[in-house]
Amino acid sequence: MPHMMDILRGLPLFSELNDEELKKLEAITKKKTYSKRQYIFMEGEPREAVYFIQKGSVKIFKVDENGNEQVINLLQKGEMFPHIGFFDTTPYPATAEIIETAELFVIRIDDFDNLLIEQPAIALKVMKIMGQKLLNLQQRVQELISQDTFHRTVRTLLRLADEVGETNDQEVRINMPITNQDFANMVGSTRETINRVLGQLKKEGLLETDRHGIFIYDLQKLKNYH
Repeated sequence: MPHMMDILRGLPLFSELNDEELKKLEAITKKKTYSKRQYIFMEGEPREAVYFIQKGSVKIFKVDENGNEQVINLLQKGEMFPHIGFFDTTPYPATAEIIETAELFVIRIDDFDNLLIEQPAIALKVMKIMGQKLLNLQQRVQELISQDTFHRTVRTLLRLADEVGETNDQEVRINMPITNQDFANMVGSTRETINRVLGQLKKEGLLETDRHGIFIYDLQKLKNYH
């Protein structure tokens, strides 16, 4: 099995740390296993830690004033959450729920703060990567504002294919147990509208969906709709 330090090195947020810095980070990192449907934290709870996915899937969502669930993101191996990371003191901005049994690396914010006091160079490297993550999130928000449901759906499919898809030539398998309601919440639409859009793409022979995920038959043709 890979050493924890090697796994930490593979996480985008810590990709620029040297071996000495990674050893210090390893010393404050804990590994925890979570079961399907288990909550990691709830929206509004005091933010105590940042999490990195080593295995499994995690759903990040908010609940509106009418009790409706709004999926913010579906996360896979290598991703961190919450995206606001270490450099903030606000409560958790959303709820995190396990979709598939998951192994997470957990770093307590207090421990990380103490590490940065000892090793300020780590802060500069981590903040550089976090800045890029925030730019990516801003781009996603702009996409939701500026595009219609069909094009937002296509962009979401392409993003999932790029981030978590298993590619074989032009065929891509997105191994993520996502419901049409979850997908609608990601796109910023209704389940009925997403059903129609996905139905159209299925009729054109571009994709299929099942309870395990999404299979894209022709990635390039899907990109042409972009």
